[in-house]
Amino acid sequence: MWMALVVVTALLSRSALADVADAGAAEAEAPRGARALSPGFLPINARTPDTVVAAAAASTPKWKDAAVPAAERAADLVEKLTLQEKLTLLSNKQQAVPRLGLKAFDFLTECLHGLWETNPYTKQPPTIFPQPLVMASTFDRLLVKRVFDAVSTEMRAKNNFEVKSKGVSRALTCWTPHMNILRDPRWGRGSETWGEDPHLSSVMAAHVVRGLQGEDPNYVKVAATCKHFYGYSFEMADGQSRYSFNARIDPVDAADTYLPAFDACIRAARTQGVMCAYNAVDGVPMCANKPKLQGLLRDKWGFDGYVVSDCNAVQGLVWGHKTARDEPAAIAQAIKAGTDLLCDNMDSQKAASQALSQGLLTEADIDSALNHTMGVRIRTGQFDPPSSMPWAGAELDKVNSAGHKELARSVARKGIVLLKNEPALNATSRMLPLAKDKLKKVCVVGPLADSAEHMMGNYYGAWDKGASTPLAAIKAELAGATVAVTTDNTMRTMAWNYYDWPLESALQSCDGADAALVFLGASIISTPLTPAQKDSRLSYRPVSEGEGFDREGLGLPGRQLDLVKALARRSPATPIALVVMNGGPVDLSWAQGSPSVAAIMAAGFPGQEGGRAVSDLLFGRASPSGRLPNTWYREAFIAAAPMEEFGMRPDAAKGYPGRTYRFVEDPKYVLYPFGHGLSYATFSYSAMSVAPTTDAGGKCAGYDHAAYCVSVTVRNTGAMAGEEVVLLYVSHAEKAGTGGYPLRSLRAFTRTRALAPGESQAVVLPLRTADFTLPRPEDGALVARLGTWRAQISGLTVDVPIARGQLDLSATTAEWPAQAPAGGE
Repeated sequence: MWMALVVVTALLSRSALADVADAGAAEAEAPRGARALSPGFLPINARTPDTVVAAAAASTPKWKDAAVPAAERAADLVEKLTLQEKLTLLSNKQQAVPRLGLKAFDFLTECLHGLWETNPYTKQPPTIFPQPLVMASTFDRLLVKRVFDAVSTEMRAKNNFEVKSKGVSRALTCWTPHMNILRDPRWGRGSETWGEDPHLSSVMAAHVVRGLQGEDPNYVKVAATCKHFYGYSFEMADGQSRYSFNARIDPVDAADTYLPAFDACIRAARTQGVMCAYNAVDGVPMCANKPKLQGLLRDKWGFDGYVVSDCNAVQGLVWGHKTARDEPAAIAQAIKAGTDLLCDNMDSQKAASQALSQGLLTEADIDSALNHTMGVRIRTGQFDPPSSMPWAGAELDKVNSAGHKELARSVARKGIVLLKNEPALNATSRMLPLAKDKLKKVCVVGPLADSAEHMMGNYYGAWDKGASTPLAAIKAELAGATVAVTTDNTMRTMAWNYYDWPLESALQSCDGADAALVFLGASIISTPLTPAQKDSRLSYRPVSEGEGFDREGLGLPGRQLDLVKALARRSPATPIALVVMNGGPVDLSWAQGSPSVAAIMAAGFPGQEGGRAVSDLLFGRASPSGRLPNTWYREAFIAAAPMEEFGMRPDAAKGYPGRTYRFVEDPKYVLYPFGHGLSYATFSYSAMSVAPTTDAGGKCAGYDHAAYCVSVTVRNTGAMAGEEVVLLYVSHAEKAGTGGYPLRSLRAFTRTRALAPGESQAVVLPLRTADFTLPRPEDGALVARLGTWRAQISGLTVDVPIARGQLDLSATTAEWPAQAPAGGE
């Protein structure tokens, strides 16, 4: 069953890498103002333009000489440092070396979905885009690249201001993207990810990195840092902590689930940074895991950037994993394994000095780490004249500009998912979109109806206080119309059970309403309440999910479901539309089955423009087009799937159902499947065909390295314009769902343009050699599997027989740099 037929020399599962490198396809699909992606990447020995070289003085030291390749510059700088000076450069807050003119620099900058501006008094708060899970719902890779190009522009603008005003570089490295798989619905950090599918996550990973780092051949715009490598999706549950947790991951799941997105970050997008995770994998802590940090990242994948520890992960080797007796031993383990930079509370200078004196660490080990970190600083242009940077003209007017606000609104509109839309009781048409000319009274209730900060998700810092809440946006939409907008006007707290709060009083505003819009969901905010908000029993906002802890169940927090049920009882003639703002999925089984709840919209954490985006969709200014990037499970799933189980494939003997849409489809466990999403438009698919490519490069409508071209026609059969997400899956016709074969796997995706009613668009997507492979159990190497494979788009399928000798393996290896070996760890 697992007999290897052909070993495929690539780890990145399926066609993610080629998707991010296909410039021709990108050009064809690019929205207004977007450019096709260059298939090239910035080499470590990139040179600065000749104009800068000519301006350099003859006495310029090599490490400041723009004519010298970056690797040589970094080595020269490290060589000139004294040992004591080197020790001051091992933490993320690298100190200045006045003797050499080396300025201080802090590597720690977050930009999960916008710059995390830590100065709350800034007059220029950055644009806060939707949380990554919402962006993943767009299935629009080029839109995601545009977002992070905007983010890096704002970061460069902030840096330029700091350099001009204080002479110090800032915000040139970013600890983003978060590339872990949303393995379990209870995970507190699920909203930071790009969903549960390895192909989707891989494609999005590469486009985030390309958006941040830019396409200049000489400089990196902002150095991306892909995190958390790897096997991280556990915070604190069942008495275990992320600081000591050991993830058991077999070679098959590592190869086709947990590693592909990191592979894409490195080999497809050439990320400048990687963050090692808190957890161990198979007994070895990741920040002290030399086979992975050195053997896999650098030796096999050719990574040439820097590795930074997650914050306090190195200290955790002492008190968490207990692999080190003390801090000197811990820092020695980490640096010798391949961790170059510490984000830690320990005194890294003292610990490293002691490790050296004890013979646990050598100066050569430290030199290796500093070569990596200094190389990144050189590639961001910190040691070259600011005027030579391609982004020297970025000023603060680029920060939270009108264009970036509109981009944030567009992303939120395209990422919000319509889960349910049915006729209300005694009605013939679906509830949404709301028709203003038929409304006399609308009530808006729920804890998230008038909270702008809840829309931001996490890792947002300062934000635009002019952001419109859903309630404010709805009032603005209905301004001038003869529609009364009422609300509950109560304290808006997530967990109402913290207060003696009568639900019925909140519902009086809905008496006689034509529609009730109920805003529920989760809170990821952990900032203190103001003195006026504080209750004697509660000093912080109650958080229902987030970093540091996992949920115990999948229900709505507090008494939120009681609110919906009470509203349905009190006003049975008033149709209810739920708007759920959440990170991880919630079990909405009651609402899905209730005839009183006519519509459900999943808004996630939609960012600063989320209120306006929600209003746009509720009132039909745009048609919903988002699709779920992760399965929404029922509560029954968590009883069958222990939080600490990392296996993806089912185990019938243990009663374990497996994880994600690739292995779980039983309606007992699944409420909304991966890819689910409704629209106000309707679409038909026709004329699906699969044809082998004929030229040596595997050209397929702009895509390269394709074995087959898959074509289909999409037609808008509805009465409203809309965009359609097209998802291409494959499965093995005879073996799907058995013997480790997935039920189906996503292999390619795209979005149509906005199609007017009656308009059609021909869509072409590639299938590649790697799309007909599965990992080998003994080592995770991908091997081609013979037999009949089935390509599926919507309800259409075409069988693709794969025979011995039919696949051209050179098409797979050609996607990678020449030194890239077969993956599988």
